[in-house]
Order: sequence, then C-alpha cells, then structure tokens
Amino acid sequence: MKGSKFGIAVKKWRFKVLRNCVLIMTAFMAFGQVDAGVLPENPTPQGGDIVGSWVADKVNLNAYVPAALVEAVKPLTVAGEINGTITFGSDGSVKSDYRTETNISAFLLVQISVAVLDTSQYTGNYTVASDTHALTITRENEDPLNYTYTATADSLHIIRPLQLDELLASLPEAVRGLAMNALSQHAPPDDPVRIIITFAKATDTGTPPTPPTPTTLIGDFDGNGAVEFQDFLLFVAQFGKSSSDDGFDARMDLDGNGTVEFQDFLRFVAAFGSKSDS
Repeated sequence: MKGSKFGIAVKKWRFKVLRNCVLIMTAFMAFGQVDAGVLPENPTPQGGDIVGSWVADKVNLNAYVPAALVEAVKPLTVAGEINGTITFGSDGSVKSDYRTETNISAFLLVQISVAVLDTSQYTGNYTVASDTHALTITRENEDPLNYTYTATADSLHIIRPLQLDELLASLPEAVRGLAMNALSQHAPPDDPVRIIITFAKATDTGTPPTPPTPTTLIGDFDGNGAVEFQDFLLFVAQFGKSSSDDGFDARMDLDGNGTVEFQDFLRFVAAFGSKSDS
C-alpha cells in the first residue's frame, strides 16, 4: 500500500514539473524564443574521464551569456562552430589541433558584430581537479589555459571563459573602449561569457565517428529539419523517464545523464525554433 502511495506521489510530482514545463514552453512560443546558440543558464561542469582522442567536424558552438548582459544588448545572437581534434593521454600529455569561430551580434546603441577566432595548436600537459572539474593545460613559454569540462562515454564539452577584452578585440580601437565601458557593468569578471566547445569520441581504430553537423539539430526529434511543437510533444512523452525505464528514448536525454529532466527541457527550449541550413 505504501509503495502504491509513493508511486502516486511520484506521478503527481512529475505532472507538476511537466505542467510547469508546458507553461514555460507556451510563454516562449508566445513571446519569442531564446536564440539557438545561447544557453539559458550557466553550464555546470560534471567532470568525467577525459583520456582519449576527441574530434569535431563543423560542430555547432553554444555559449552562456550572463542575463544582465543579454538584457543590455538584446536582440542577441550567437553562432559558431568547432573543427579539429584534441587528445588527452593517460600520462598527462595533451595535443590540440582545433579551431573555434564565435560570431556574436548584439545591439549597443547601434548594431555591432564581433568575431572571435581561436586556433588551438599546441602540445603540453594537463591536470584535472576532481572537486571543481577544472581543466588546466600548461604549454611551454605560454600562460596556462584554465577551463572546466564534462566528459561522457561519447562526448567532451570544454567550457571556456571569454572575458570582455577578448570578446571585443575584433572591434575598431575607437569603438572598443566605449563598448568596454558600457558593458563591463553587466558582465562582472566572476561571471564571464562562456563558450562550450564540443567534441565526439574518436573510435578505437582511430577513425572518428560522424559527429553532429549544422544540419543535425539539437531537439529535432522527428528529423524534419526544424525544432518545433511536434518535437516538443515527443519530448513531453519522455519527460521523467530514465535509462532503466521501458521505452526510454536517449535522444531526449540532451545532457546524457540518463534521465530526461528539467535540464534537458532548458536545452530543448534554447534550440526551439531553429532550423537546419539545408
């Protein structure tokens, strides 16, 4: 009897969470979607086994932008991609050969566009911190790189902070100082813009798998090239399920933690309304 009451309580809890999700989703549909490349909340690193070879082939880049900064420069769009490889050895060595391109468009009195191109070609050593999931990369005669990360069996997400001076470096010098003064109050140093650099795990044979491309949309569960209400209905049907449940569909587990929950819903909301380039 107690077990059945517990089951009823769980179902009621899931219904309340799902109801709130539907209300939030309805609000986004009515008043405008979050831009596809902008994450709705600060990404939380989860750590994991980073050893291995990882590859990116035109993988879409996502970014976290502090809410105050989004409000100050909206409408805001973020787009970009990652290409290349990175390998972490079990001996603490690292070899990197990848390129990220981040394009940001925002409104600050006038429309401004900035592009951040980062070519990471180096060999060095790395350390990880199990408590904070910090990833520190040291290179000869270079400043260390300080990231955080999440690694699963088939993907690696490196979270890279992007300070304002680096973000605005591509602006003309005459404009850069004004933009820095206007934006610094909205982006404190302890809450910078963060870009998420995503790789897929290379196979043991050295042949990389086919990673997501710009035509493979997060949240496009029916494969029609657009993230829309039909995909939302498919997501709703899986909400609250775990990998141990019958009928579990891993496609809706967007953060790969084995459960379709609110974090996955937020990621789906961020992608809602996006379409493939083809």
